[in-house]
Amino acid sequence: MSLVIALVLCGACPAFDKVFTRRLDEGVDYTHIVRTMPSGQILSIHAVKLDLASGSFEVFPALARETVGRLESVDSIAKRYGALVAVNGSFFKRSRPYLPLGLLVINGSVITKSLLNRSAVGISNDKEVKFGIPRFVGKIINKETGEELEIWGMNRPRKEHEIIIYTPEYGASTRTNENGVELIIEDDRVFGISSGNSPIPDNGYVISFHGWTRDYSNTLPPGANVEARYSLSEGWESIDHVITAGPRLVENSANVSGACVRDEYCGSDLIGRNARSAIGMTLDNKLLIVVSEGNSARRNKRRKGLTYHELAETLIVLGAKDAIALDGGSSSTLFLKDRVVNIPSDGFQQGVSNALLVKLGKR
Repeated sequence: MSLVIALVLCGACPAFDKVFTRRLDEGVDYTHIVRTMPSGQILSIHAVKLDLASGSFEVFPALARETVGRLESVDSIAKRYGALVAVNGSFFKRSRPYLPLGLLVINGSVITKSLLNRSAVGISNDKEVKFGIPRFVGKIINKETGEELEIWGMNRPRKEHEIIIYTPEYGASTRTNENGVELIIEDDRVFGISSGNSPIPDNGYVISFHGWTRDYSNTLPPGANVEARYSLSEGWESIDHVITAGPRLVENSANVSGACVRDEYCGSDLIGRNARSAIGMTLDNKLLIVVSEGNSARRNKRRKGLTYHELAETLIVLGAKDAIALDGGSSSTLFLKDRVVNIPSDGFQQGVSNALLVKLGKR
């Protein structure tokens, strides 16, 4: 029996082992499991289960400070929305701007699309939950001529020879250099043109071209009627929210965390023991949010955290049939009602670029 399974199932746990449970609201239950192992290592795991069939709540992601590239603590995001539960979301770039990595969709709007192609969780407003790697297709269409331009990315720094879309979530301007061509779109028409760092209109977006793609801007002359059309791959059409993180940990109740190295290209810095966050679905159709504690290298290492393999085993013991990891380490944070319940790996909360929230009622 592994240490993690022993943590949950051991029938002869010593007196200092603790299992604390609490009902937060109808259909929302919290469990905290603590065990001190003979080695002195402390395993501390927090789990929230949400009954999607009975609970009157919604689940959705939110940006830090409502802007791409900013940081904010999980509890601050949660309190701003009046959330009952909140957990850190996707990985993000660790230098300015702090961009979410992968595909991030909120309320049907594509917020970011980077080159990272890893496992994601999708949630619809009707509480449908899906796991996998969705494919994003984005096009700009000249409605007068029918010409189409493929979008390479959204709300991230433009690289050579790319076509990138910037929306108001990115901030006041594109922050690009002067070596491109940028079309400013307002109310679905080409309103203006510049070479870089264009203002992003509240009622539109900016199409940024660089290198050989600059010639494509000629297909959208001033005044042209344009349409931005975004879609996700088959099976994801009804999904309103997407958070990309990964790796996939559990599939059909089996531990598939080995895909981290094999398929999802996780570096060695990600696969050791650490504080961890994850989201999954149980066999009885409950959404499962799990955060395990672990100390960073700068602190006492009694709380060593979990590997991805151990995290997957923990999720299976807790009933998961499907699950992925969220960002971990110093980002791992679980907020319940009015406070953070886990001990962050650095001893204090770090800012994150986005969080997944559970809010009672409807916004």
